[in-house]
Amino acid sequence: MRPELQSALGFGMLASIVFIFPAIFHDPIIAYLGLSSIAPLLAAMSIAVVAMVMFYAYRCFRRYKDSEEVLEERYRRIFEKLPNAVWVLSRKDFSILTANELAKREYGQVDDNGNPKVFNSFFQYPEKVNLETMDEPHVIRNLVMIDRKYDPRHVDLFTIPFIHEGEESVMVLVVDHSEVHKSLRQNMKLNESLKAQNQQLKDFSFVHSHHIRSHLANILGILNLAGDQDELNSNVLGMLKKSAQNLDMEVRKVNEILMEKDKENGENMEDNHSKVIVFVDDDKVQHMINKRILLKINPRLKLVFFENPQDALQWLKENPADILLLDINMPEMEGWEFLQLMDQLGIKIEVKMLTSSLDPEDIEKSKRFELVSGFLVKPLRKEVIDEFISD
Repeated sequence: MRPELQSALGFGMLASIVFIFPAIFHDPIIAYLGLSSIAPLLAAMSIAVVAMVMFYAYRCFRRYKDSEEVLEERYRRIFEKLPNAVWVLSRKDFSILTANELAKREYGQVDDNGNPKVFNSFFQYPEKVNLETMDEPHVIRNLVMIDRKYDPRHVDLFTIPFIHEGEESVMVLVVDHSEVHKSLRQNMKLNESLKAQNQQLKDFSFVHSHHIRSHLANILGILNLAGDQDELNSNVLGMLKKSAQNLDMEVRKVNEILMEKDKENGENMEDNHSKVIVFVDDDKVQHMINKRILLKINPRLKLVFFENPQDALQWLKENPADILLLDINMPEMEGWEFLQLMDQLGIKIEVKMLTSSLDPEDIEKSKRFELVSGFLVKPLRKEVIDEFISD
């Protein structure tokens, strides 16, 4: 039976028992109970009505709450298992109130100190994420987010304002197009490779048809001439030798054309041993940029990134590394203090200081630390990276 009909019938039965039945048979009931007047009966009827109304009101409210909790749990499961990253942000400061499983796994919800992150800190260009416009459904396209591994993600944002636990909030859903961008880059790279191979085939065809065949025809002609004479004079022998030499040169050219691509690949793969490079910098955008540049130069490098200096010190205590790139100006700890702690902990590793601009005072400070081997100006350039990787 439907809940509303069940409740209506219940209240009807209550009215019948409490009002109609006593109204018809009030005299026998008073006599049976030995009452002197109808007042005690009316009081009992009122108490019964109040008790029954309270019982049915509690029962209806409890059923409503149970249904609401079941529905909320279902929505929570859907929210957690969505195939897109989703955040719920506070309208006051746009800090993260909650996030689904994918968002927490790929981007994290709190910073290194355990405090809720501000949403626009995930983006390469935070100024493009205009949070003030999120007071109505809105779409922001072609943004770059930085995940926990400092990889760029090409995304679109979809925002919906709503009330979350009594607070004005906004839900942000991210649609990740990174795989599409990756496929496009791969297709472009494949297209360039096919163009290069096609040019190689054209070069080979030209050499074969215009050079090799002409020298081969000369040699065959001389050999046919030799079949008609008992002895070849010195001029004919010279011509045969010259044609053979020319043919050999053209064959070498063909080999060079065919080996050109392999040589290029070989040069790209020529690198030193797989070095371990540690970055300590509070700027995650710099981490993303450096990661892409370094792995493009040498994909065998092992890169370890830290935004929190304390976490970096703990890692360096327990793991070997080849070189440390240390930012001078960090909010929690300056690079010079970090070097002092390294010395106290007995951590020995080559250090290059990262700075936005060279300051003579910083150069003087660096002379106090034996581990510092130089300065690198941000952003890092390929020729600078090549130099310290090959050291």
